[in-house]
Amino acid sequence: MEQARTFWENQSEKYSTAFEKLPELAAYLDRAERKHLFKVINVSPEMHVLDLGCGTGRWAFEFARKCKRVTAVDFAEGMVWRAQSTAEELGLNNIDFQVASVSDFKTDDKFDIILISGVLVYFDDETLGTIVSSVKKLLKPGGKIISRETVAIHQRQEIRNEIHEKIGAEYSAIYRLPDEYKQMFADYGLKTLYAEDFTPTNFPMILFRKFVPDRQKNNKMVRRLLKTALIVQYGLDPVLLKNKWLYRPIMNRFWKIKSMLFIYGIDS
Repeated sequence: MEQARTFWENQSEKYSTAFEKLPELAAYLDRAERKHLFKVINVSPEMHVLDLGCGTGRWAFEFARKCKRVTAVDFAEGMVWRAQSTAEELGLNNIDFQVASVSDFKTDDKFDIILISGVLVYFDDETLGTIVSSVKKLLKPGGKIISRETVAIHQRQEIRNEIHEKIGAEYSAIYRLPDEYKQMFADYGLKTLYAEDFTPTNFPMILFRKFVPDRQKNNKMVRRLLKTALIVQYGLDPVLLKNKWLYRPIMNRFWKIKSMLFIYGIDS
């Protein structure tokens, strides 16, 4: 736990969407994921939302604009401080920020929506079960749990203190298969209402990273082309997500992991 806390404290000043350093790609991912999430989840002004593992506040801000109240929790003080500062700049005064780990968070409140984004990969199976059990008790009747996680495509992967190429630091995580998450939540009385790729394969990103020489990656024309290509990708995303045969064979061949969006509800 302390190793993970130190890692995220170190990331707090520079973290962007999915560790993406290129602003064009980070902006695309942010925009595409927001569009997808709010297309499949209904929100209303009277809702109380819990954001567990809020990081720099990206999702907390979005729900705060649409809902009455948001409780945002993260165990890294640096992340919470950065999120609080941004919330003040945005004039969002309906977010209650707290410093606590997902596994230790306690409250008497009940929530309409509980968001757990990019967090569960950092817990072993036993702790994950405890978290799912605890989180279920925080749901209002009819409430939903939203989970955005990186999952394995072919087989479960466990990374222990390995240097992550994109992050440039030691990193530990468990990439479970989608069915493992579905079964874990089902074991605690939560049924899977939705489980889909969060975004399709990003072809402009692939072409940029694989075929543009490093010396050209900061060229203004190249970056302008990348930005234009990402706009086209964004427009095609709904079609691709409905027709996975257009991109999944490529993904399954060259990738070992992917990002998925899960929505769970109490199994009545």
